[in-house]
Amino acid sequence: MTKNVEFIDKFIDILGGDDFLLCDMINQDDLFAMQDGLANLIAKNANEGLGLAKFIADKCPNCFIAEKV
Repeated sequence: MTKNVEFIDKFIDILGGDDFLLCDMINQDDLFAMQDGLANLIAKNANEGLGLAKFIADKCPNCFIAEKV
């Protein structure tokens, strides 16, 4: 399995699969857990050099700040 496929698999797992797209309301605590999980997944993988995660992070500049160290 490629890193991109693993990333997408974890991304979908965090959202709960089809449930996220099929439900019309999400419990606030569940939504917070999803947001936190996705942000951490994206940041971790972007920092590790995964292009797909870096692309997502670059598209969300208010959530993710890239700094050269």
